[in-house]
Amino acid sequence: MSTMSRSAEIRLVAGRELRTQLLKKSSIISTIIMTVLVVGGIVLASVLGGGTSEPYRLGVTGADAATVRALTPALEQVRDSDGARVSVVDLSGRSTADVDADLTADDDSDSAVDMALLLGEEPTLRVQKASDDAVVSGVTAALQQAALAQQITALGGDPAEVSATVAGAAPQVVTLEKDSGSGASGPQYLILMVIDVLLFIVIMGGGQMIAMGVVEEKASRIVEILLACVRPTSLLAGKVLGTGTAVIASYALMGVVSVVAARATGVMPSLGVDLNGVVVAMVVWMVIGFATVAVLYGAAGSLVSRQEDVSSVTMPLMMLCMVPYMLSIFMAQGDPTALVWRVLAYVPVFSAFLMPARLVLGASSWAEQGVALAIALVALPLLVRLAATVYTRAVTRTGGRVPLKEVLGRRAA
Repeated sequence: MSTMSRSAEIRLVAGRELRTQLLKKSSIISTIIMTVLVVGGIVLASVLGGGTSEPYRLGVTGADAATVRALTPALEQVRDSDGARVSVVDLSGRSTADVDADLTADDDSDSAVDMALLLGEEPTLRVQKASDDAVVSGVTAALQQAALAQQITALGGDPAEVSATVAGAAPQVVTLEKDSGSGASGPQYLILMVIDVLLFIVIMGGGQMIAMGVVEEKASRIVEILLACVRPTSLLAGKVLGTGTAVIASYALMGVVSVVAARATGVMPSLGVDLNGVVVAMVVWMVIGFATVAVLYGAAGSLVSRQEDVSSVTMPLMMLCMVPYMLSIFMAQGDPTALVWRVLAYVPVFSAFLMPARLVLGASSWAEQGVALAIALVALPLLVRLAATVYTRAVTRTGGRVPLKEVLGRRAA
């Protein structure tokens, strides 16, 4: 029997598993390939998409610079078809020929514009080829508002007071029944899918690695040598800790490199989501979800002695991961505030997938996240104890598949 403390045993086993997983040639190659593919895809998207999108440049010229300056604040509120504000370029004093030259100038030129507004008795918008309808509508509204203000002033009225009165005449919409929602927006759905896939790969894939490792040690009878040095519970805990650290670290590396590449190339869009908070929540739930499922995978692996039998004992656990993964996608397509989703999000294992998704969709507060996390942390020791019992009683039994009912019903030696 080992003379080391339980924590020392766990550190020893975890270090062994961590080195084995990180230094495995197949793991190194797969991590490099995945990282290169992701970064390559981001760079390709940047090249095809032109990188960082430049603001739509609206040139303005008129009879005098004062007129241009007076109209500029209103024009700066105009948005293009992508929803971004236009950049107003003062072209005061330039002739029509000069303005046309600016429309065809190289993009690097300070005076280059996408559209030019020529002020006068009959304002004109000039473009090289096709115009942006959203910009045309915005400029038209700004010019009409300016003309209306001039007429009000000429009649002795106050344009600001009239604008306030007109704005106050707009009716307030009161909804008697809450809209059930039409699902996640495009950016939300994209983030949700990325998070779900990462959670699924780490939680289920890492658990499968642990189950196969347990069976490999059991089939080669190495486990008997290991158990002569460490306790069974320490061996299981060390395997979960070491393998989990290796798997999460590998995908964290890919994630960090991908985000850096996306920001550097300008591919990262304005997503309208608290991305930093979502990433923190994802990592926390990834760790909790992995720990919860991994101990069960380790226990399941101890029930068989052949690699070909692993799938039969881990199938229920695969479904346990697949169901909340699919439910999180269904939730994004409907109303994430529905009672059924709120209840399921508190159930351990389900919470690892549903809680990050609800945060992305704006249907969960940090208080709700904290309550669900507390429930998961309370349930984790119970599952660890169950898994440790099964692992301890079954890992040394070779031959055929060990019935779970027999393991749970047998008294500890």
